[in-house]
Amino acid sequence: MKITQKKLLALIILHTVTIVTTQAQESILPYSSTEYLNRLVAVAKKNYPEVVARGYQTAIAKNNITKTNVGWLDAFSVSYYYRPTQGAVDIVNPNIFNGYQLGFSLNLGSILQKPFVTKEAKIQYKIAVLEENQYGLTLTALVKTRYFAYLEQLGNLKLRTRAYTDAEALVKLLRNKFEKNEATFDDYQRALIQSTEQNQQIIHAESGVFSTKAALEELLGEKLENIK
Repeated sequence: MKITQKKLLALIILHTVTIVTTQAQESILPYSSTEYLNRLVAVAKKNYPEVVARGYQTAIAKNNITKTNVGWLDAFSVSYYYRPTQGAVDIVNPNIFNGYQLGFSLNLGSILQKPFVTKEAKIQYKIAVLEENQYGLTLTALVKTRYFAYLEQLGNLKLRTRAYTDAEALVKLLRNKFEKNEATFDDYQRALIQSTEQNQQIIHAESGVFSTKAALEELLGEKLENIK
């Protein structure tokens, strides 16, 4: 029995509606995992160079507070002088003290500056902590954004793969109909064109998966497959 143009048109429309319906129902939520996403964020915070550098800056700022506290001793200085004991009195440079002589000096300006220097060091430390925390939030947002973009491309690839499978099934159906003289060559050719277009969409979707995966791994500092 030869397939009519109306039946063929209905078949193609049904195939198209099936693809559109699948697109509408496609969701990345089944592929996402909050626990896994948190692991990705933790790995990024551990490996990403900018985070490590800010951690070092915070440590340096904290050490500067200790240095300023110990720096109070810089205002004091101690010196000594040794004068050997002489049997006769030196008339030119008389000195009634012989042996070791100690001296102390105090830099009053340095002492007055210390409270301000210490306060400034503490403020610099607070700024370093705030900047480190702020970048941690920024990196977290970046990881989440790129993770969801990667899942979106994975979902798109699965969608395109199913669409291509459906298109191939339609091609086989029309080829059989064409061989039995139940469908025209034009109908069969249109199905082939649609199948080719779906195959091209798969290639484009694969490229999207690779690109978003590479962008995510840039933040992680290692391959996604190594993070379980």
